[in-house]
Amino acid sequence: MRFKRNKSKKSLINQANLSIENIKSQLNHTSDLKDREIHSNNQIYIILYINSLVDQEKLESKIIKPLTKMENNNILNELYSQEISTAKSNEIAINGLLDGYCLLIKKSRNSEGFLLKTNASTDREVSEAIIEKTILGAKVGFVESLDKNIFLLRTVTKSPDFTVKNYTLGSSTTTNVSLIYLDHVTDPEIIKKVEQRIKSITLDSIRSAGDIQDCIEDHTVTPFPQLLLTERPDRASANLKDGRVALIIDGSPTVIILPATFMTFFQTPDDYITRWWLGSFFRFIRLFSYIIALILPALYIAFVSFHYEAIPLELVYSLQSSLSYVPFRPFIELMIMQLSLELLREASIRLPPSVATTFGIVGGLVVGTAMVEAGIVSYGGLIVVALTSVSSFVQPNLEMSSSIRILGFPLMLLAAIFGFFGIVVGVLFVLIHLSRLISFGFPYFSPFVPLNMENFKDTIIRVPSWMMYKHSKNSSHYKQEKRSRKWKLDESEEPY
Repeated sequence: MRFKRNKSKKSLINQANLSIENIKSQLNHTSDLKDREIHSNNQIYIILYINSLVDQEKLESKIIKPLTKMENNNILNELYSQEISTAKSNEIAINGLLDGYCLLIKKSRNSEGFLLKTNASTDREVSEAIIEKTILGAKVGFVESLDKNIFLLRTVTKSPDFTVKNYTLGSSTTTNVSLIYLDHVTDPEIIKKVEQRIKSITLDSIRSAGDIQDCIEDHTVTPFPQLLLTERPDRASANLKDGRVALIIDGSPTVIILPATFMTFFQTPDDYITRWWLGSFFRFIRLFSYIIALILPALYIAFVSFHYEAIPLELVYSLQSSLSYVPFRPFIELMIMQLSLELLREASIRLPPSVATTFGIVGGLVVGTAMVEAGIVSYGGLIVVALTSVSSFVQPNLEMSSSIRILGFPLMLLAAIFGFFGIVVGVLFVLIHLSRLISFGFPYFSPFVPLNMENFKDTIIRVPSWMMYKHSKNSSHYKQEKRSRKWKLDESEEPY
């Protein structure tokens, strides 16, 4: 729920000439808005700045001291600010003040002023990514600074095609957003669509990357993520080299990568560091664990409720003895376990790290054992929920892992009503839904639908790098297959 003021104040922000009084009024005469008069070379200058946003030492040493010692009236040559821009309207001046700049105005001439970069830096140091852990990859993650994130991305993407376009979003509070892509590699149609959707955002404020994601994704009513969120510069750089686009939001440590396909969320940087067959094996394990986490609870319900004849006889006796003490049907039993697991998971996220691990292990063991001994759930149901939970944790992407938790409940309900037939109908519905999704003009379920054998080189399996076509046919980097293995031909041996 949002609380807004009904009576709007008359806007003074769009007046043509600079006016210190209008600027102060527009900023509600906030207490941390300071102004200082500087007398220099028979001229009077006024410095306006927001005290909580500027670096006082930088303001004194690079602006005020040089200004007092200025021998001529050429401000641009005398001041030491690394960035100086002209402000000819109240709107430009206020936006600069809110970004931590100071406004320098000559008292005898209010038609224009200078915005000098003096903003304080409170950014945290670059550290390892918290969620996207890697074994052999770089131990670097994005931070909350827009400029620092662009720097991190440039250091791993040293190319003259590296292009940055800046946007300012939000009508009430402004947020800087940078669109980054590699020219001559990225499809111009993708860039055009992204720019069009960004310019159409008219939100009052941008609170996080999720606000932008909600506004630009193709399908909002779907459990499957269509934009990849990453906190790793190396992963963002690899996607840029594949022709994708990155969106960096000031104040957010996550970068949006688009367009994204279903298989994009099963790839990790370690896949490309280890040997190709090992990376392919781990990728297959992730996809297999996704399927297990999606349908295993539904299969358990269908077997126990309808199709017990498909279970080996010895296992039937074991399950029967365990279920005989449970007063609930298998669907209710698994629902109790799944909801209990969700409660434990949410609680462990909110607790301090030093307590969360112990709480998760002890809480899971105590709650699970107590439920079985009390006859609320069976041993078979407990094992199924445990395997489902472990399989969901295998997923490298948090949003894709969450889609399993959402889709698992309707599949369990279908299995409880219709058995195997309900599972088949539910899985077919999911596959049809995936086939209909589009991400910025590209099929989301590619290369499966439509079938494209060429793109299978980097989906379920990862072929060696020298066998991949990494870029579009219009790219100068397109042909690279066998070229990197030319030394094999020089030795008169067949490449392998």
